[in-house]
Amino acid sequence: MRARRVLARAAAALLAVAGAAHAAHVEVSVGRSLTLQHRWTDAAFVECVGDAQPVWKLAWAPAFALGRVAARPDTATDRLDRDVWLGAAGARVYLWRDLYAGFQLAATAGRTDALSTPYEFVSSLGWQGRHWQVLARHISNGDFHKPNHGETVLLAGVAF
Repeated sequence: MRARRVLARAAAALLAVAGAAHAAHVEVSVGRSLTLQHRWTDAAFVECVGDAQPVWKLAWAPAFALGRVAARPDTATDRLDRDVWLGAAGARVYLWRDLYAGFQLAATAGRTDALSTPYEFVSSLGWQGRHWQVLARHISNGDFHKPNHGETVLLAGVAF
C-alpha cells in the first residue's frame, strides 16, 4: 500500500509539472520486466514529456520519469527480492514518424543484482500514437559496477 501511495503522489507531481509546461504530456505505461534466467516481474512508469524541439531533421523533447520494477523471488545465486524505484531525467529523440529513442540517467531507491547501483542508465525505443505507446526499455549501470544484469522492460501505455 505504501508503494502505491508513493507512486500516486509522484504521478500527481508529474501531472502538475505537465500542466505547468506548455504542451507537455504525461504517459502512464505498464508491462513486464525480464532479467536473468527468464525471471519476469511487473514494471510501471509515469513519464512527463515536454515539447518537441526541432534539431536538424529530427526533433527532441525533455523527458522525466518515475518507475518501479517489482521484486521477484531470489534465485540460488541472485538477489532479486526488492522493489526498485527509479527517478529519471533525459531526452527523447523522434527518429521517424512516431518512432523515438530515449536516453535518461536515473537515480534508484532499492538494490537488486539486476539494478545494483544508486544510478542507472535508461535507454528506450518506442512507437507512439496520439494517446498510446508501446516501447522496449533497458535499464543498466553500463557495466560500471558488478553485478550488471540490468532489466529489459516491455511496456504499453496511454498518454494524456
